Order: sequence, then structure tokens, then C-alpha cells
Amino acid sequence: MKIDNARVGIVGLGLVAYSHLKGYRSHPSAEVAAVCDLNDVRADRFAKENGIPKVYTSYDEMLADAEINVVDIATPTHMHATMTAMAATTGKHVLCEKPFCRYMGEGLLACRSGARKGVKIMVGETYVFLSSHMKARELLEAGEIGRPLQIRQRHGAWLEKEQLHASDVPADRSWRLDPAQSGGGAFPWIFDHAVHFFSTAEYLMLDIPVREVFAVTADNRGVRRQKGAAHDPYSTAEIDIPIITWKYEDPACHGVWIRAERLNGKYDYMLGFNTAVIGDRGMIEVLGEGGGRLFWDGAEQHLLLHREGKDTLTFRFDEGGDDVWKSEISYYSQGHIRQIHHFLDCLVNDREPRYTGENGVRVVQCTLAAIRSARENRPVRVEEIGEDYKAYE
Repeated sequence: MKIDNARVGIVGLGLVAYSHLKGYRSHPSAEVAAVCDLNDVRADRFAKENGIPKVYTSYDEMLADAEINVVDIATPTHMHATMTAMAATTGKHVLCEKPFCRYMGEGLLACRSGARKGVKIMVGETYVFLSSHMKARELLEAGEIGRPLQIRQRHGAWLEKEQLHASDVPADRSWRLDPAQSGGGAFPWIFDHAVHFFSTAEYLMLDIPVREVFAVTADNRGVRRQKGAAHDPYSTAEIDIPIITWKYEDPACHGVWIRAERLNGKYDYMLGFNTAVIGDRGMIEVLGEGGGRLFWDGAEQHLLLHREGKDTLTFRFDEGGDDVWKSEISYYSQGHIRQIHHFLDCLVNDREPRYTGENGVRVVQCTLAAIRSARENRPVRVEEIGEDYKAYE
């Protein structure tokens, strides 16, 4: 269903809403017509500071506003799929934050609601809209490293900027630790973040699906407990998943994700998320969210292309840095802006988004396979995760 102009209602005014707002305000075919949040003080302040005409504290009332034809859902995870289905049922297009759902059935129901009404649903998987990752994909498609065969993901510390204002973050973030509201059961951090890791794992393996997952657990009860980012409630978990390995549908391809950062009591010199893609004729190293300290010849770079028998090429993506992390990779800002511009272009030109609700369900399925593997201490095939499987009781 094509539209000429997007009149957007944003629901949920936490940290990411500011990045989303930048995306809509910098696109010629969009305007933010309304905001919605249960906290009326926060909603009024956000609207006043940003010149937004309408304020709602009721999602039902915002959906009843005929002027709004696009809904941006940036609420806690347990609301995502239900709110998406509600918006789609009223004929509004949806951009929903990740994780898209807590279990497959919840997400597929929302997808079916969108299909019935002919509206577009896109999941906000910003990792596949980062300039660094998109350049890596371009190089892979051009055959620069030959056939990609291995993914190595490395997760070091995300270091937040000191100037992050407490007023930008909701006071109550306890839902992130709640087994059902987070969707992650005993592994809320993994559920919230592994959707990013699996999205990147398939994106940089040129869309070959992950087939089987094995998660390694660690007992942290003897490890010094630490807090993470100031804007999140996470602390060192008693039982942690520091390593996830996987096989792809192509039996020659495989991958690993390794985490060493303050929340699990381990140290890595590298900052944030970074990925190495290994081919049969070369290798790509690329920074992602919060990434830093990737050096070549004494200079910090954002992407390195190593090729057999050729000089290494270096790339930088200087986009103003990040709004939240101490990183030159602009996840909070340009990554979200690029993602939202893509969504809006799809609405105006009546094209299917390249990261749909079904894609969002798919990586939740992979993430649940990792959690089930940790619970049962065995490799888990992704297809074992059915529509009703949940990480929480």
C-alpha cells in the first residue's frame, strides 16, 4: 500500500526514540505527527522540545487518529508484537524495534495481521544498516575475499559517553530483567542482543541461514559482579553465555560469537561489536555498534580488507560518531537514520523492506535455539524451535 507522505506516531519515548526522530525529520516525505507514552510528563516534554503537535498517553487513542498512517514502536519487548498487530489491523504501516517478538507464534500473528491489511512491517535491525556492515556486504558480494566460509564475532565493552542525560532514559528499566517481559527467561541480555548477532551472521554470510546452534555457559558466581552501561539495569549474571557457535545450511560454513566485557567479568582490548569474515582468498575485519581499536599501520580504521597476494585496503566511515557510545561507528544516529530512511523509501515507492517482520521472527528463532542449547547443554537445530517455544515459563 503506497503512501505519498508518512505521518508518524512514535510510541515509547526511551533512548532510541531520539535516533528514530532524527530519521523521520531528515526525510522529505515524513513528519512526526504524534507521540505516545504512558508517562505524560515525558510525552509532553518530548513533544514540546521537538515541536510535535499531538500527545497521547493511550495507544488505542493514537491508533484511532486517522491522520496517522505510520506507527513507530519503541516500547519494551513484551509489547512489540501485540502493538504491531494492533497498528496493522487499523491499516497503519509499522516500524518496530527489535526483538520483534518473544516467541515465534507471537511474531507470526503480527505478520499475518499486516498481510491481511496490505501494510508493510519492518523490524528495526540496525546492524544491517550500519555503513561499515553495508560496505562489508558490498565487498563480499563483489567476491573480494572469494567464498565466505567463517564468521568470527567478538563482543567487547560498550563504553557510554559521560554526557548521556538521565532524562533521556526512562527511570524504570526493570522490564529488561523480567523473564517474561524481556522474553529471555534466565538469559534476558542474550535475548535482547543475540538477535543482532544472528542478523549480522546471516547478512555477512550472504543470507545463508543458520542451521544449528550451540551455546557455552559459564558459572559467574565466583566472578566480581559489575554493572554495565549506565542506561541499562544489567549486572553480571550468575550463569552467563560467553560463547555461541553455529553451523549454516551450507555445511562448509560456520561461525562463532565470543563475549568478553565488564558484565561477564572478562577483559578484551577491542571495544564493542566487531566481526571477521573469513573467505578462501581473503578476510574482512569490520567494526559494529560501539566498536573501536581496529588498527592498521598505527591508524584506527573501521574496516580492513585483507586479500591473498594483495595490499590490505582500509576504510573509515566518519559520520559524526555515536550519540551514546564512545565509538566512531554511528549506531545511535546514522545507523537508525539510514534504517528509517529505507523504511520510508519503501512506503513511498511501494517496495518490500529488506528487513521484514518475518526476518525479525527468524532471528528470534535462532536466539531461542541458543537459549535452549544453554539450558539443555547440547546443539540445537533452529527448526526445533516451534511457534510456541518460549524462554520463559
